[in-house]
Amino acid sequence: MSQTIFHHGHIVTLDPTCPQAEAVVVENGKIIAMGSNKEMENLFHQGHVQRVDLEGGYVYPGLVDSHMHLSGLGQKCQMLDFTHCRSKTDLLEKMKERASMINPGEWIIGVGWDENRMGGEVPSLAELDEAFPYHPVFLSRICYHAYLVNTCAYRKAGVTEDQSDPEDGSFGRDLSGKLNGWVYENASFIFNQAQPEPSYQDKKETMRIAMKKALACGLTAVHSDDLRYIASVEELIRICQELYEEGIFLRTHHLVYHPYLLEIDRLSPQERQGNEWFRLGACKIFADGAIGGRTALLSEPYADDPNNQGMAIHEQVELLHLTQQAAQRNMPIAVHAIGDEAVDRVIQAMKAYSIQGSGLRHRLIHAQVLRADLVRELEEMDDVAVDIQPRFVASDFPWVLERVGEKRSAFAYAWKTLHQAGIVCAGGSDAPIEPVNPLLGIHAAVTRRRLEDSVDHPGYLPEQKLAALEALMLFTKGSAYAEGEEHRRGTISVGKQADFSVFDRDLLTGDVDELLKAQTLQTIINGKIAFQK
Repeated sequence: MSQTIFHHGHIVTLDPTCPQAEAVVVENGKIIAMGSNKEMENLFHQGHVQRVDLEGGYVYPGLVDSHMHLSGLGQKCQMLDFTHCRSKTDLLEKMKERASMINPGEWIIGVGWDENRMGGEVPSLAELDEAFPYHPVFLSRICYHAYLVNTCAYRKAGVTEDQSDPEDGSFGRDLSGKLNGWVYENASFIFNQAQPEPSYQDKKETMRIAMKKALACGLTAVHSDDLRYIASVEELIRICQELYEEGIFLRTHHLVYHPYLLEIDRLSPQERQGNEWFRLGACKIFADGAIGGRTALLSEPYADDPNNQGMAIHEQVELLHLTQQAAQRNMPIAVHAIGDEAVDRVIQAMKAYSIQGSGLRHRLIHAQVLRADLVRELEEMDDVAVDIQPRFVASDFPWVLERVGEKRSAFAYAWKTLHQAGIVCAGGSDAPIEPVNPLLGIHAAVTRRRLEDSVDHPGYLPEQKLAALEALMLFTKGSAYAEGEEHRRGTISVGKQADFSVFDRDLLTGDVDELLKAQTLQTIINGKIAFQK
C-alpha cells in the first residue's frame, strides 16, 4: 500500500499524546504515524513512500465551518454584493450600473446591505421605483431575514395592497397600511418563486464556485444548508457526487430543510448513510429571525422597540410536530434560534425528542441572546452542540446593544460563558452572511472587535473573549463533535482521517492581528492535496 509522508512542518495536533510534530504519515487517507522528521524517515523509508514537503508551514487539524450555505456563497459571488456600501447612494449606483447591462424586465438581485453601515438609511420604495421602473428589484439584507423590493417586483410576484401576511413572515407597510417595500422572513418566498428558476447546471456551478472558495480558505469540510436553493435532495446528492468526481475534494455535511423530509423517505439506505465526502445530517428548522430586522424572538420587548418582541416562525405546537417528524426518521434537529425566547422553545423541543443511536446530535444554531437559566439547561443536556458564528460580533456591535439593552448584554454573544459551562460549541461563518474565511472567525472570537477598530480597542463585552486555542477548537474539535465525527476528525491523531489546514504562519501565538495576513498554503483532505497556493 502506498504511503505518504508529510514532513518539515510545524504541526499542531490538538492530541495530548503528541501535541507537536514535524511529520505525519498517511496511508489510505488515514494517519498511521506522526513524530519528528527523523523518526518518520527511519520508520517509513522502505517501499514506495511518497513525500510532501510542508516547507515549514504551520499545520492544524482540518478546519471545518460548522454552519454556512454553500449555495448562498456561490450565488453571492455572482450577484450584486452590497457588503461594502456605506450609503444608500453607493447601493443605488451599483444597481444602476447593473441595470445598464441587462434588458428591461430582468431582475436586479443583490445581497449584503446593512443599514447600520449606511448611516441608518436604505432606499425607499419611491426611490427604487423612480430609479428602476422597468426592473423588478429584490435586495437581501446581510442577515437574509429582511428584504427590499420595488413595485415592479410586487407585480411580478402577484403581491397586492390587500395581500395578507403568511404565518411565517410579513410584508412591511407604512402608517396608512400601504406596502412600503420591506419584506420580512418567509414572506420573501413569493418573490423567489417569481424569479427565473436556475437550471441544474446553474446550481452545480454555484456549488462549484463556493466549494473552491472554501478550499482556498483552508477549509477541509463544511456543514451546509442548501435545499432552499437546490430544491431537491436527489439533485443535491448528484451535484456533490459529480463535483467530487471532477476533482473538488471538500467534505460536505448537509442539513435537511424540514419541507424536504418526505424526500428522505425515498432515498436508499446507502444514500441516507452517505460516505466520507457527503453526508446528510439533522433536520433544519427556523425558530425565529434576526436581531438586525428585529425579528429574533425575545422573551421581553426590544430595548429600542418596546412594542416588538420579534417573530416566531413556528408556534410551539408546530415546532414540536416538526421535531417529532424528524425523530421518526431518526434525525435530530438543527434549529436557527437567535433570541432567548426562541432558544427556550427549541430546548424544550429537543428535550421532548432525544435521538439515540444515529451518531448525530441536536444542534442549536446561533444562540446570540441567552439567559442564565438557558445556559444551565444546555449544560444539563447530554447530546447537543451549539453552532456559533464569532464573526457576528464584528458585524453586529455596537448597534446590537441598542436592540437588546444593558440588562440582556451579559448573555449576548456569550461564547466564553458557554465554554466555561462545558457546552460544546462549533464554529461557523454563516457565509454568505459573513466571510467564509475561518481565520476571520478565530480573530473575532479572540478580539471581540471589528476590523476597522483600532488594535487597542478593548473589544465588545470583552469578558466573553476566547483564547486563541479555544477559538481554533471551535473549528476543529467543536465542528467534529457537532456532526458526531469526533472519533474520525477534529485532531491530528493516529487512526483519524488525514485532514490538514496548512498556513504560512502560527495561528496561536504572537500578535492576533497576524491572523488577518495569514495565507493558506495547502488544504489536505484524506491525504489528498485539495488546494495549493
